[in-house]
Amino acid sequence: MVAGFAIIGARDPYGIRPLVLGSRPNKDGRGMDYMMASESVALDQLGFTNVIDVKPGEAVIIPKGKGPVFRQVHPSLAYAPDIFEPDSVIDGISVYQSRQRMGLKLAQTIRTTLGQDVVDSIDIVVPIPETSTISALSVAQTLQRPYCQAFVKNRYIFRTFIMPGQEKRRKGVRSKLNAMRSEFKDRNVLLIDDSESLEICSMAREAGAKKVYFASCSPSITELIAHERDRQSIAAHINADDVIYQSLVDLEAACAELSPRKNQRFEVGMFCGKYVTPVSEGYLEHLDRIRGQQGCFPKAAVAAAAARGLGRVNDSDADGVDSEEERGAASSAYEEQAISGMSQQGLEAPVMTEQMDISLPNIGDYGER
Repeated sequence: MVAGFAIIGARDPYGIRPLVLGSRPNKDGRGMDYMMASESVALDQLGFTNVIDVKPGEAVIIPKGKGPVFRQVHPSLAYAPDIFEPDSVIDGISVYQSRQRMGLKLAQTIRTTLGQDVVDSIDIVVPIPETSTISALSVAQTLQRPYCQAFVKNRYIFRTFIMPGQEKRRKGVRSKLNAMRSEFKDRNVLLIDDSESLEICSMAREAGAKKVYFASCSPSITELIAHERDRQSIAAHINADDVIYQSLVDLEAACAELSPRKNQRFEVGMFCGKYVTPVSEGYLEHLDRIRGQQGCFPKAAVAAAAARGLGRVNDSDADGVDSEEERGAASSAYEEQAISGMSQQGLEAPVMTEQMDISLPNIGDYGER
């Protein structure tokens, strides 16, 4: 937002992050209200219509008291929306329908992996609320097994996957979900989720399940639980009898088949390490080295550095920093040690500034929509 002038929104040239614009008549009936968001559902809930997808490399400027103006501020380099984006219609692709297709394809993988005899022994298909509900219903219908919402969600608990620390996330899962013993007792259950969780499988067993099969609508992520583990090892780790993952090919196809564009690509680097945006050789290793340096400094120094934009830390790291003077001294000490450590490794020290100016000198370089 530029005070007194305009609201400006822009989309990255690869189209990874979605951006939509909607409009509605304002309350006095003399003009229009405009709203930008990453999800069309946010516009729908507030009564905005005429939803437009901002294109990759495109900016939209809404001057005060006027309508939106579109400009291509950077050439489009790809049209590859992030496949992780949530409920909505994104770039013409219905996330609801794509999740239905994910369930259809996952069901075929389950049948192939477990065999028909095991599939026939499954008593209920159980979704992990909320994001897997649609896919789980498709799995149940395709496998012709009963669908049962045997986990009840506590709607007053925040999202657990963003909690700091694995132990907090595990406790959060148990606070968020309640396993209905009457539905699990003495049954073979197939749990459907879009990730994997030791706590969820353990809760199913504690509720009386005989066998627990876990199927994920997401491919395995080699940098996380699947690192140096095969399927059987993962199953043992999360307390399941077996685990099945959606293949990356099927995940992409479930979304691409609904796209209005031919040869639709997606940003799937989190699964395979091949990113749409260029990543220079050695860059990820460089980040690992920088992050590893955080453990070499006192908590006070790390907390002070975090206040100035250095590092990524937890709330507990702020212990022992009580005054502005202490923060300043600790921060300076941290910076000196960090820069020294980077120099020894042949790395270029970051340039820190107190403020950054943003300009749009190329706002009209590529024409108007």
